[in-house]
Amino acid sequence: MADLPQRTIQSRHHASYCGPQAGQTRWMSSNGSNSGGGGNLGYRGSGSGGGGMAKRRQTSRVFVSRHNQSLNVTAAQIVDHCVHQGMALPSLRTTVTHVICKECPFCEKPTNGMADNHYKLYVQIGGGAYMCHRCGAKGSWFDFKRRLNSGNNGNGPTEVTSFQSSSQSSPQSSQHNPNNNGYGGSKAGGAGTAGNGGGKNGRSNHQQGNMSQRNRNSQNNQDHGTHCLPMPSERLAAAYSSALLDAPSAGVKSQSQSAQSQQTVLEYLTDTRGLSKATLRKYGVGKAVYRFPSSHQDGGYEAAECVTFPWILRASEIAEQETLRGATYQFEVDPPPSSTTPVVVDESVSSSDESMKNDDANDDKDEGDEGREQVRREEGPWTTRRIKARAVSNKGWQRLDPAGGGWGLFGWHTVPADATSIVICEGEYDAMAVYQATGKPAVSLPNGCRSLPVEVLPILEKFEEIYLWMDSDGPGQEGAEMFSKKIGLDRCLIVPTFGGCKDANEALLQNQDLNAMLEAAKVMPHESILQFDEIRSQVLHEIFHPDKYVGVPVPSLPSFTKLIKGFRRGEMTVLTGPTGSGKTTFLGQLSLDFADQGVNTLWGSFEIKNTRLMHKLLQQFSREPLPMGKPELQPKLELLADRFAALPLYFMKFHGGSDVDDVIDAMEYATYVHDVEHIILDNMQFMITRNSGGGSFDKFDMQDIAVEKFRKFATERNVHVTLVVHPRKEEEFSKLDISSIYGSAKATQEADSVLILQNDGKRKYVEVKKNRFDGTLGWCPLYFQHSSGRYSEIPDTGVIQKNSPSPTRSASTSTNLSPATPRRIVAPPMAPQQTIKATIKASSSLDRWKGINQ
Repeated sequence: MADLPQRTIQSRHHASYCGPQAGQTRWMSSNGSNSGGGGNLGYRGSGSGGGGMAKRRQTSRVFVSRHNQSLNVTAAQIVDHCVHQGMALPSLRTTVTHVICKECPFCEKPTNGMADNHYKLYVQIGGGAYMCHRCGAKGSWFDFKRRLNSGNNGNGPTEVTSFQSSSQSSPQSSQHNPNNNGYGGSKAGGAGTAGNGGGKNGRSNHQQGNMSQRNRNSQNNQDHGTHCLPMPSERLAAAYSSALLDAPSAGVKSQSQSAQSQQTVLEYLTDTRGLSKATLRKYGVGKAVYRFPSSHQDGGYEAAECVTFPWILRASEIAEQETLRGATYQFEVDPPPSSTTPVVVDESVSSSDESMKNDDANDDKDEGDEGREQVRREEGPWTTRRIKARAVSNKGWQRLDPAGGGWGLFGWHTVPADATSIVICEGEYDAMAVYQATGKPAVSLPNGCRSLPVEVLPILEKFEEIYLWMDSDGPGQEGAEMFSKKIGLDRCLIVPTFGGCKDANEALLQNQDLNAMLEAAKVMPHESILQFDEIRSQVLHEIFHPDKYVGVPVPSLPSFTKLIKGFRRGEMTVLTGPTGSGKTTFLGQLSLDFADQGVNTLWGSFEIKNTRLMHKLLQQFSREPLPMGKPELQPKLELLADRFAALPLYFMKFHGGSDVDDVIDAMEYATYVHDVEHIILDNMQFMITRNSGGGSFDKFDMQDIAVEKFRKFATERNVHVTLVVHPRKEEEFSKLDISSIYGSAKATQEADSVLILQNDGKRKYVEVKKNRFDGTLGWCPLYFQHSSGRYSEIPDTGVIQKNSPSPTRSASTSTNLSPATPRRIVAPPMAPQQTIKATIKASSSLDRWKGINQ
């Protein structure tokens, strides 16, 4: 990395840094002893190292890099939160760098009024990390808020969950299920590759390997209630790599795995992607057959050949991830080698295993004192944390093996131990292209530009410079901005892509100079001041490719998408509609469309319990009625649940009246930890009634304050917030307008988009009353599909009979009251000054909608 330009930035080895690896080994060996100090995760300042199991249980669960600049916690925020949790305002002192609390709520021993026991709890301004110099409690800003909210034990639940975590009610749910062949599971289908036998249900025989280590770590966590995350067997990644690059191993072959098919995957990587076999071998790329949900009407799964990308970490780095979760991962420490003992390589293993063993040996031979070599030996062997598989025939088919495993960075094992700079790319092919063309250490994100899991942040702490090489499109550049704040603006450089290339792999294929692109990398522009040259390429790209900047579309409602132009990050949408008009149904459909496109979405449902909401979402996701009261169809429902659990959907645990500040805390947590991009809050009234003093003025005032906070959050965190606000009391079936929204005009003024679900008793439609993006207003029809629980722009012919009379509204009928016979529908009355630019073109069966409000 000497060729990369260097800048002087304080590294984690600096004496003032007391985070992980502050000059000490911090890992647990297999005998349960703590080998070193530990330090304070996410805290920069003085503090003592820890040791022993009791200290490890208090380790921060949410890691925050000391370089992080995305939080920007102010002194006022710290004081307000402490006061909100019951601390007296006079007991808080504010300095230039910290807020100091007189009493530490985490100390088990009373202060007894002694002055030397007071003012020991420090909360850092900016990063929010806390440290008590009396009891040793410490952690990140998120941990501080969680412990205050849950009491002194600090084990309160995080107010964000997912379908998968909420369904795991027993410890066994985190282990491999032999009968589970659902989407997202650890199922390498019957490819017959080396070490990968084909089971009847598509299971890989690797689940039988490495059981002693897995059971040992599982057993060690029985008493603590937290299991280590599942991992593939030790030899699986090497077997996949050997199947791709080496001669076929002896064994049983399935019909789908012929010599021709083996050559096809390799040709795709070398010819289509332009990668050499040496690069593929160094990164451990392999080949396997996995099963994915079939697109056929009969459902089920179909096998597909996949390229596999292993996430290989040091055992000590896996131990740190498990420690953050509250579990303990144990591994055997290599004894110090004798100067006369040669390095022995087992020739029976594949060449990939041999390469990794040689890498370990070379690590120990690097220049450095004996202390550094001792640290490397105690960090344990290279271990496959997880395997990512991508189908060659279908780019959308991806799988993480095993399901529910941990996180890593593809290519991490190729980074030299003494490297101070690294290139992080959006995709696996981009990372290998950068290394192949420049020789610079390059890794890829585990989930593209959508997320950077906090679990991988600790291993990035040592780098002084991090080059972010994202795709040149809108989502890629947004991801670069988000990740640079997460890992530190002062050490991140954004790499531009020249020559009209989208990414590094495309630049490699076009013989572009990737070294020149690295040399042209620049820091992120200042948040408040910039010049045209700093965003010139982005502006020109937006002009040439406007379709890539319109926002996340809603594929199930194409006419609505044409009106709203998608949902963009950094904006806020206000949705209203009469009671029972289907606002939750509409938003549920939108959230599923977003999640299908990989958009991390957070639900805040204060009116409907999460169990009922997930029930509704499951039906919408399946697009058919659920097998209610039919136990014989449980396997089919389990498959559906597995597929649903793989969606990036998260849910707040609040229900009923909730405090606005608590909701924003949960939003902040989900945005940082899960990289949430879209947040749905249903609805506003449940967040203001709890805080109001009883008068109507108080409610309006509280609503304005809440709207202002949500608007600020959307802008500063660059997420889209969709807020449901109930209308005022209006006559039944009357047409709603912007002025019908409850409260003052603050909500509609702050919103970028205003949507109204209208229902006049005969028809239902969604009306766009405000569109700050391009001013397009209009409306499109909504027909409720009873079988799927979704809305469609086409009538449900299975429910509405052609010659039946027009239905009338009653309490027992559905809210979908569409005209029974085809007829021209008069558009809702519009104000004279409003111009409708959009023409509704849903389908040929909706010709009667055309030409309305031109």
